[in-house]
Amino acid sequence: MLKKLWEGLDTRLGCGRWLEAYRTRIVPGGPGWVKTSASVLLWVLVVQLVTGILLMASYAPSTSSAWASVHFIEQTWAGSLLRGIHFFAAQVMIVLFGFHMLRVLVIGGYRAPRELIWITGLILMPLILAWAITGNPLSGSQKGFSQIDVEGHIIASTPVIGKTLRRVLIGGDQVGNLTLTHLYTLHVAILPFLVGIILIVHISQIFRFGLMSQQEPESDDVEPVPYWPFQTVRNMTVLALVLAGTAVVAWWFKAPRLVPADPELPDMPRPEWYFLSLFELRRYFSGDYEIIATLVIPLIILAVLLALPLVDRWLSSKWSRRLRAAVLLVGVATWAVLTALPMWRDRNDESFQQTERHVAQLSARAWELADYQGVPPEGAAALLKRDPKTAGPVLFRRNCAGCHGHSDSKGDGIIVKKPTAPNLFGIGRVEWIQGWLDPERIGSADYLGNTEKAEGDMVSKIEELFEEAEDEAAQKKLRDDLRSVATALAAEAGTVSPDDSDEVR
Repeated sequence: MLKKLWEGLDTRLGCGRWLEAYRTRIVPGGPGWVKTSASVLLWVLVVQLVTGILLMASYAPSTSSAWASVHFIEQTWAGSLLRGIHFFAAQVMIVLFGFHMLRVLVIGGYRAPRELIWITGLILMPLILAWAITGNPLSGSQKGFSQIDVEGHIIASTPVIGKTLRRVLIGGDQVGNLTLTHLYTLHVAILPFLVGIILIVHISQIFRFGLMSQQEPESDDVEPVPYWPFQTVRNMTVLALVLAGTAVVAWWFKAPRLVPADPELPDMPRPEWYFLSLFELRRYFSGDYEIIATLVIPLIILAVLLALPLVDRWLSSKWSRRLRAAVLLVGVATWAVLTALPMWRDRNDESFQQTERHVAQLSARAWELADYQGVPPEGAAALLKRDPKTAGPVLFRRNCAGCHGHSDSKGDGIIVKKPTAPNLFGIGRVEWIQGWLDPERIGSADYLGNTEKAEGDMVSKIEELFEEAEDEAAQKKLRDDLRSVATALAAEAGTVSPDDSDEVR
């Protein structure tokens, strides 16, 4: 029965002809592990499509439901692993794509008659990157929204059509509900369609001409061998290792669980690692010259790569190798330096690191609240806005931090450079109240030292109390009595810690 089914399909679709063409393909120079990059990249792309379709079943693209959808997916069976594989496979796909392009460059795989293979590969590069970019904000996170806002402004710097392109991408003048709708359409429909069309042309050209350039001399010691099973086994072995590694990383580290989008949250947006080089270039071309970094230089690089097949025709084999080596070394070194510089700068930027730690705390708190009470109908941003532990510091910074600090003895907390009022860290607790009854602390910057009351009756009265104590024993008794007073006041406020509970009793 299966034989008849196969014969029927072969008669109508020509499946046997395609499989025979695949089976009898010859691997120039013999099979190799490095030659697995194209096949592994293709199958990782398939994994991305499959995991993406599965994620679509539980996802809703709106500002009120996107983050909640991600939270729901994380709670379902294998949902966290599925989302992690989709996230990390995207990073793997970009790395494999870069490695594959470099390999084609090294072997001169762009030479005639394979120019179209090279050109379609170069077209796929920005499409793959755009595919990744449009997926990042779909998590409904503040990081994703900030990134797409910055990228939208970069697009807006394009002459003539820039602002229109930004509105098409963002769905208006500001990132909002339509942004997710537009990005979702791009991510799951338009970009996959475009990638698929270009990929069909790319693969058809590979089957017709192969990857190895005819000008590359083949070794006389290596007999031509068929693609199946020699190269196929290598492809599947590397693919299995890559997918296993991706799955382990996804299971162990998981996809980022980020804080919900809220423009009021502190943020210092950075692009993903594969766009840090462009981010660094913008530092050197600001204002009206920003277009040089965001458009002119990338177009020049693309033009140079597209021109390689044409230029190579006029070069000898020796100079062709030199050209490829120069393009490879200069390109990789420049990208590496421009990527490493912002990483190094951010690592040594205490302000950035502090913001990152704060955002990480907010992210953990948002997920903790969502796990405990669910996501409210109005959206995930309400989780933190309704949370006293989170909203308290925000309100303090907005309404109190102009005068009051809120930092502990280690300097952690809300620090005011020039406070004009007491430090409110630990307000109402025994230790904080006791500071008001201590002659050394009441006149310090944490209490009344920077206020008009620094020389007032309150400070002088506490100092007089201790001056009237005749000796150390009397001062110790006075301190114990005042601590009892502080403990009693804290008990009235309901702020006594377990360590002080014995004194209250």
